[in-house]
Amino acid sequence: MNKRRKFLLASVLGLQSSSFIYPACQKCYSRIILLSKRSNCPKCGSTGKVENASYRYKLSIKVAESNKLFGITIFGRCLDAFFGLTATDLHRILKTKLGKVQIPITSYSSALASREKLKR
Repeated sequence: MNKRRKFLLASVLGLQSSSFIYPACQKCYSRIILLSKRSNCPKCGSTGKVENASYRYKLSIKVAESNKLFGITIFGRCLDAFFGLTATDLHRILKTKLGKVQIPITSYSSALASREKLKR
């Protein structure tokens, strides 16, 4: 890993991946494999219980600076302040609340009916 810092003033064009958290090994921070009840790190061999898995941020974005395009990936705790909580806490919230999220859907026909009423 490069320890030098570089600052870049750029515009974010979009996400390169919609997955921005991953289960991580607590020793080497590599992605772990979650099995039914156990987790396993393929890099260092560490094992643990799935419910004790910790998560880390991995935000991959595409940015533009002048006439250059860059793909940048940001890892770890530096994103805690951006998201307002740790990746493990965010995962816990998403896991418990995802089933309760309701997305309102406006049907095309009701939108047309409302539009017709406005014309009259």
